[in-house]
Amino acid sequence: MVTATGSERRRHHRYGLEMPVQVQPSKGAAPPVSTITRDISATGIYFDFTDGIEQGSEMNFELVLPPQMTHGEPVHIRCRGKIVRVERPDAEGKIGVAATIECYNFIRAEK
Repeated sequence: MVTATGSERRRHHRYGLEMPVQVQPSKGAAPPVSTITRDISATGIYFDFTDGIEQGSEMNFELVLPPQMTHGEPVHIRCRGKIVRVERPDAEGKIGVAATIECYNFIRAEK
C-alpha cells in the first residue's frame, strides 16, 4: 500500500503471480470456489472472487505451486487467513479480495 506521501507501507514484497487457489469462506457450508491469485506475499494474498465474501471474515484456502516453481512436483499449501479488503466489482463482475495469510501448512502428496 502506498501512503499519501508516496512511501510504501508493505513490509513484504508482493509477487504478481497467477496461481490456482481454492477459497473456502469459513461461514456457511458453501463449496470451495476455484479462482486465480493476482499477487501474493509472505503474509497476504490478492485474488478475484465472484460474490458472497465479507471484509473481516475468516477463510481457508489452498494454493498449488506448479512444478516450474518447485523444480519437481506441484506443492499444495493449505492456509488460513482473514479478509482485509473487498473491492467493487469490475466490468466483468469480478471482485478483488485482499486477505492475510495467518498460518499455512505444506501438504505432502500421497504416494
